[in-house]
Amino acid sequence: MMGRKKEKELPLQSLPPKHKSRAEDNDYKESEANDDPAVQQLNISDESTEEVVIPHTNPLGQWGNQIQFVLSLVAASVGLGNIWRFPYLCQQHGGGVFLIPYTLMLFLEGIPMFYLEVAAGQRRQKGPIGVWKEKSPYMAGIGIGNCVVSFIIGLYYNVIITWCLFYFGNSFQAELPWAKCPVDNGTVVKECELSDSTTYFWHREALNASPSIEEPGVMNWKMTLCLFSTWVVCYLCLCRGIKSAGKVVYVVSIVPYVILTIFLVRGLMLPGASSGLAHILTPKWEKLGDPQVWLDAATQIFFSFGVAFGYLVAFASYSRHNNDCRRDVLLVSFTNYATSIFASVVIFCVLGFKAHTNFNDCLMRDRLVIADYWGSNISSVNDSVVFEMCNNPTDTNNTIVSVINGSSLNLECCQLTKLLDTSAQGTGLAFIVFTQAMLEFPAPPFWSVIFFLMLLTLGVGSQIAIIEGVITTLCHIKAIRLRREIITGIVCGLSFLICLIFVTQAGEYWVKVFDAYGGSLSLMIIAFFEAIALWIYGIDKFSKDIEAMGQKKPNLYWIITWRLAPFLMFAMFAASIVGQIINPDKYSAWRADKGESVKVEYPVLARLVGSFLVIIVTIWVPVVALIHAISKRRRNLQNEDGAVPDDDSGHSSNEVDDLSNELPLDNDDNGQGETSSTIPVLETK
Repeated sequence: MMGRKKEKELPLQSLPPKHKSRAEDNDYKESEANDDPAVQQLNISDESTEEVVIPHTNPLGQWGNQIQFVLSLVAASVGLGNIWRFPYLCQQHGGGVFLIPYTLMLFLEGIPMFYLEVAAGQRRQKGPIGVWKEKSPYMAGIGIGNCVVSFIIGLYYNVIITWCLFYFGNSFQAELPWAKCPVDNGTVVKECELSDSTTYFWHREALNASPSIEEPGVMNWKMTLCLFSTWVVCYLCLCRGIKSAGKVVYVVSIVPYVILTIFLVRGLMLPGASSGLAHILTPKWEKLGDPQVWLDAATQIFFSFGVAFGYLVAFASYSRHNNDCRRDVLLVSFTNYATSIFASVVIFCVLGFKAHTNFNDCLMRDRLVIADYWGSNISSVNDSVVFEMCNNPTDTNNTIVSVINGSSLNLECCQLTKLLDTSAQGTGLAFIVFTQAMLEFPAPPFWSVIFFLMLLTLGVGSQIAIIEGVITTLCHIKAIRLRREIITGIVCGLSFLICLIFVTQAGEYWVKVFDAYGGSLSLMIIAFFEAIALWIYGIDKFSKDIEAMGQKKPNLYWIITWRLAPFLMFAMFAASIVGQIINPDKYSAWRADKGESVKVEYPVLARLVGSFLVIIVTIWVPVVALIHAISKRRRNLQNEDGAVPDDDSGHSSNEVDDLSNELPLDNDDNGQGETSSTIPVLETK
């Protein structure tokens, strides 16, 4: 097969030497053998008469070093959700008190499932299909589900990167294009006048949004060019596998922290930053009694860690067999956790400044109204006058009300806490709220450039991981005998064509459909099946697999959380379904005539598409299990004359896996894993 590695198996005693001097003599000295890391790891001695299992390496390659592996996990798990989702959840769910359920779910759900996928991938040195097939042939469909769900998420995730690229390109101007409303024939455009400049630029200039999802309109050629560029970048990062992706992670995993630190230093110097921090950190203990708070904490942990995407297994399969993956999992997990808190501090420093600025502008407008009514100068109306009138508008003993003689001035009476409560999430935070806040900074273009550069690097880091999960799976499928470069090109090219629906005028609405169904419900179902697969395989057996990699046996914490995993996954899924039944999903449709977004229920077509996305991801698990059951039944009938039946775990007692005969799933070019006592020698064909 062109571009692949072909294995030649040599007996254990003909171990190819590491140094040239050893090549002349295959009879190693005992001291030399003890110096060899692989021999030390496996405790091989001259007197050993037992078959020794030599771990195979992934035929698709290995990381250049373990730093690349860790940084890849950081880049994959720390994404846009840490910046524009977690701060919003903290603000909505009781400030600092949200950290209690979030931390609890981190230890009950996030870290255990993270460790499960990484350890399984490193142990088997295979992609998702091969890993889950070895857990149980009935569960091989999980790997296909991982691949399909990653493909779906990669589609709309790259569109978000496209939006960031569009804003990044528009930031290189002396005056940002969203700083002012456009003027047509000397008159401000009505749509912008009804909203504001940043909101107008997002909905009209960037998206050219239609009134509903049922009105696709025309394609946005500017966004189409940006979309094509992002898929080209994705291809270049992945075409050579981890050789190219491993270099990119140095940038995409480190740059966001540098820019976040710059924003933190600047944000702490802004007026109102302390108000923003006080608002996000002040606990509201009564929120702990709200079930929605716990559900949101669980789902945020779940999606932030990339569980069920498949890329954790794929990345770990490129790691050294004896790598301390538990250390890496804990390091990345706490880095992810700390990044969410760090990002919240940065975001609310800036949002506190924005709220402070808007509050002062509101006070100024109220002072002008009062001064105009009194017929005096605005300097004679200070802030305390506005506060007193807003707090006691009907008090006849109040001197100010006596002067006004009960007249209604329709004061705005703004409150700082309410302005902080209206902060947005997702695209609203990045492309409307934050862009508006940066207009108040000195040199707004500079801050806009580095902000969207940060979002680009965060997005690209996660996108590389998501699509790598797809490509690794495809490269391990027997029926696909193409070079990696061609597979990557086909995946990126097909993705670009499908993504054209997202650059129509209804594109943003379809992104939300794909996110709600293909990226949320589907992932929960796949994660549930992963937890079940571990139960079928056996938690004790999996613990021994980890020990075989030279690591400590998982302690009671890991055993308990793995046993609880199926129940937690099912509870999350059930709660999400109940929530959708009680409060059906709606999307925000832009109304140009009102200059605002309104909540609208999804039409039947959108719900059908969403249901199809869920089915196309999850259907593979029961289908593959059914095929395996049928093939096992047929084989047992054929071998009634004395063949040994399958064992209770569902694994075939024959040398050749029956499922592999029925479906061209897992490419085992690298041999039969750890069932062989021979050492593979990789040669380039």
